[in-house]
Amino acid sequence: MDGIDPLPDEIAAALGRGALVVTGNQRAARTLGLAFDRHRRLSGAPTWQPAEIVAWDAWMAGLWRRLLLDGRDSRLLLNKTQEHTLWQRIVEDDPERRSLRSTGSLAAIAADAWQRLCAYNGQQRLRGGPSPDTRAFQRWASEFQRRCRDEGLLSRAELAERLRRATDDGHLHLGISEVVLVGFDRLTPAQSALVDAIRTAGSSIEELQLTATTKSLLLVHTADELDEINAAARWARRLLEERPDARIAVIVPSLEKRRTEIGRIFREVLAPEMLNILAPESEWPFEFSLGTPLARVPLVKAALDLLRWSAGPLQLDRVSELLLSPYFAMSAGERGTRAEFDAFEVRRERRLRPEVSLNWLSAAAERSPCRQKLGSLPSALQTMRQNAATILNGRDRLSHTEWTERMRAWLKAARWEASTSSSVEFQAHKKWESALDELATLDFLGGGVRFGDALASLEQIVHRDLFAPESHDAPVQVMGAFEAAGSVFDAMWFLGVGDLNWPVPVRTNPLLSWSLQRDLGMPGTDVARDSDDARRTTERIAAGADTAVFSFAVECEEGKQRPSPALAGLRLDESDVETLAGAEPVLPVIALETVEDTAQIQTPPDCVTHGGAYLLKLQAACGFRAFAEQRLWSTELEPDEAGMDARQSGTAVHHILELFWNEVKTQHALKAMSEAERDALLDRSIERGLEEAAPSGATPWDAAYLHVQHERLRRLLRPWLELELSRSSFEVSQSEKSFDDVHVGPLRLSVRIDRIDEIDGGELLIDYKTGQVTTNAWLGERPDEPQLPLYATLSDPARLQGVAFGVVRPGKDLTLTGYCTTENALSKTRPMKEASLADQANEWRRVLDNLAEDFYAGKARVAPKKYPSTCEQCAQRILCRLDTTQFEEEQDVLTTGGGLG
Repeated sequence: MDGIDPLPDEIAAALGRGALVVTGNQRAARTLGLAFDRHRRLSGAPTWQPAEIVAWDAWMAGLWRRLLLDGRDSRLLLNKTQEHTLWQRIVEDDPERRSLRSTGSLAAIAADAWQRLCAYNGQQRLRGGPSPDTRAFQRWASEFQRRCRDEGLLSRAELAERLRRATDDGHLHLGISEVVLVGFDRLTPAQSALVDAIRTAGSSIEELQLTATTKSLLLVHTADELDEINAAARWARRLLEERPDARIAVIVPSLEKRRTEIGRIFREVLAPEMLNILAPESEWPFEFSLGTPLARVPLVKAALDLLRWSAGPLQLDRVSELLLSPYFAMSAGERGTRAEFDAFEVRRERRLRPEVSLNWLSAAAERSPCRQKLGSLPSALQTMRQNAATILNGRDRLSHTEWTERMRAWLKAARWEASTSSSVEFQAHKKWESALDELATLDFLGGGVRFGDALASLEQIVHRDLFAPESHDAPVQVMGAFEAAGSVFDAMWFLGVGDLNWPVPVRTNPLLSWSLQRDLGMPGTDVARDSDDARRTTERIAAGADTAVFSFAVECEEGKQRPSPALAGLRLDESDVETLAGAEPVLPVIALETVEDTAQIQTPPDCVTHGGAYLLKLQAACGFRAFAEQRLWSTELEPDEAGMDARQSGTAVHHILELFWNEVKTQHALKAMSEAERDALLDRSIERGLEEAAPSGATPWDAAYLHVQHERLRRLLRPWLELELSRSSFEVSQSEKSFDDVHVGPLRLSVRIDRIDEIDGGELLIDYKTGQVTTNAWLGERPDEPQLPLYATLSDPARLQGVAFGVVRPGKDLTLTGYCTTENALSKTRPMKEASLADQANEWRRVLDNLAEDFYAGKARVAPKKYPSTCEQCAQRILCRLDTTQFEEEQDVLTTGGGLG
């Protein structure tokens, strides 16, 4: 085969005789059809009839249509969705069903069992069997046959047998004298019976195995699977550089599992200039013959999310994807504003569950400060909200056809449409329309369904159907082992032929008895037969290219491996992978451009700087992090978690204790209350404190969650009140007291103190903490917790008697600890580093002023206080580009007793 005219001579000769070529898969039919067209074009023919080349399934469908047109049958040939639905109805209606699997899962397994049974002509041999599963399938199969018979239906699994009988009876005439079968490793008994019947009827049928003139058979091994993929990519690149017109195949068992990593490595090696994620696949020098589920195509993914949204709240991350999707009411130039709306308005809204309702988002878009820049989004949301109850009312029972039309109307209201006129998007939209049309075919059973059921059926269709854009005839074709049948190449690399990966294990069907499957000769029941099939498939692949390379990784996920026994029949020459694949491609080095930066970082404006004490905490931890978060406003997205996160839980504790002490005020009043009175007030405070966490229109889940949180907070705060009772006398004079526009060095900040107690001789400052913390966090030039030190510098030195952490945690961690000059005011009093609390406050003032000076001056050096713990919760790593090796080297010196001189 040459790279210009790859039509095999055998195929050209058969087509010249007027034969029909039937291939084992759709890919081979398409490839041979293109080759025929190229052949005719190069031969100078001005026009020509399309080649008679079809895949087996298409041939069967054509023969069935001939029977229908001739009036020899009138039954409805079920498509996959219709058959699955019929099996699911039968499983659901079975009163004896006993299984933990869903009915949808059982229906899929039952359909597979029936397909295998028909392929091996075993319908008449089906018996109950020894297990509950096999007996259940016998009942389901009998009911399936009865319903098909009574309702005039035909399963595709039975199509070959029906065509055989029609041929034997003389009712089916091919209209062609010769058929050539290409790319079949083994015919099933049902296929063989049909082929024999056609031969008996007078047509010639021959099986043809396409082969190349194999000049080289090589075996190589690599250390691991990633090295193996990389070697194949380098080999393909080297071959294309030598022979730009070469046709290359990369064969991969279980391709769907390795597609992502293969795509990444092949792009890096074969087309490094196209590493941009926006580069279209149509320009890649390689392509996958295996499609991806239609549900993963961005255009279809957006449509599904819009349809789900009509039925109720949608997950927050899915809403974010829709807001940034070019397929949802987006015009040019709106993406930036949409991203800002999502990050700073949608994702920051307090909610118990990471879900967003259509009503809420519509209202949020209307009141958004950037509403005018959101383009058509607000009006689209408003139209969707108005139409949700009419177009897609979940209470209606309609036919699938009616739901299909309503889904189209809903998507039109949502202004869902392709963002460009690209060929791939056009094909994806066409495939989506086909999926909707297939959904409408479910009306064959009659009756109406609710919207949720129709949507579930649509999701099954788009998750099952594969979408593969039309081939752009890339020189490197990546495909599965069985897709390669019926094709020949200049060179081929077969990945993963270790004994743990090839042949791919064949599983039996759990609904068919082992003995029946074994007697019928089904795959997976006879090791010798399966090994022979794998050997013949391997030899067929080897014969399909001038140069064939087989490779395996010594180490894989399953363990160490050796060459597969399926290679035993081939005379392979072992080769060194580096010699074969060549060196790693050398990418062009672009000279580093140096720009002298003479501009000074501007000082903050003369106003209150946002951040309060947290700003100083960040500066102490790492100057760059403080600069990034408080000057550049670089923040991470909030995680999508159900319920309250740690920060919200801590805020709730603060608010509840504020509410409680606003009523009680003094320890004397607390002691005067009975236990029942304390519990009642605490419950009221908890209820009010949690109100802010509950969104309006709370669901039963929200109410149950808040009830659990109420109980948890009661168990947490009861012991805290017991600790308060054991202290010396105090009065809570201030709760959540704000200090606005205070000066710390050159900065102006606003801060808020959790609590100020009046004790004997002065004031005690308390900072509530729900996490683990110690008083050592106040010390040093870079304190971890500078809040209380800052509060201390703002207090009257003559009245300051102490500062303390109120550690509100369950168990032994519950404590009130800190520095204090009054006895029994704290549960644990720690010694101070300075001679007096006034001296300690002065030292804190010096440290905090230095931190404020550094922030004000823009000192943003990447210098985490303690690597790696300081960096564990930092979201700025992508900006700071921290060189961790320098910290690791320092740590190595310290742990080995060296110094940092």
